[in-house]
Amino acid sequence: MHLQRYLAALFLLVAFCHPLSGSAEEDTGAGKKKIEAPSPNGRFAFRHKGESDDTPETYVLIDRKSGKVLKQVAKADPDLGPSARFHMEVLWKPDSERFALIGTFWKRGSEVMVFVREGATFREVKLPELTAEIPEKVMAGKEYPHVVELSSQSAKRWRKDGSLEVEIETIQDGNGSTIQANRTVILGFGKDGKAKILKSTTKYTKPDEASS
Repeated sequence: MHLQRYLAALFLLVAFCHPLSGSAEEDTGAGKKKIEAPSPNGRFAFRHKGESDDTPETYVLIDRKSGKVLKQVAKADPDLGPSARFHMEVLWKPDSERFALIGTFWKRGSEVMVFVREGATFREVKLPELTAEIPEKVMAGKEYPHVVELSSQSAKRWRKDGSLEVEIETIQDGNGSTIQANRTVILGFGKDGKAKILKSTTKYTKPDEASS
């Protein structure tokens, strides 16, 4: 199943890449809530509530001062069992007007989402399709039937001009060989709220051949 469809199955409603900082925990009796990834201006943060017997795992954007929930970012579907487990990272833009969210799902890879400030909350920006494909000519007649990673995405940094650098990785192997595609994309964001690809480069490598 394609990652985007899988995220929809998890009820990923709206949506990050430095290590999370400033985290704290609240024990509410129905599972611990961890406060993490505060915005640079200190106004916003995220609350991660771990699974309990009767409460699914959730990740929400909050007003840091009041604790008010502004947006539900992710909610695991308990019917999916262990496959619904997720890990989130946040990459805030220095002015706190945007953030990139990286959702990593157990055995499913990762996907980047971007949110822009809109009044007291944030809205999701629709991104162009971000994939890293390996053409047949790069495989040079060899077969790599096992997909290790399929277009796993990671937000790397916000640039000074407001654009976002994203990396996408696909890895396939088989018959004792591995082939890898690493695509770097620069995303720009217009005043109309839309995102577009400003630059894209892809590098193909065969680690086994390089080490031999």
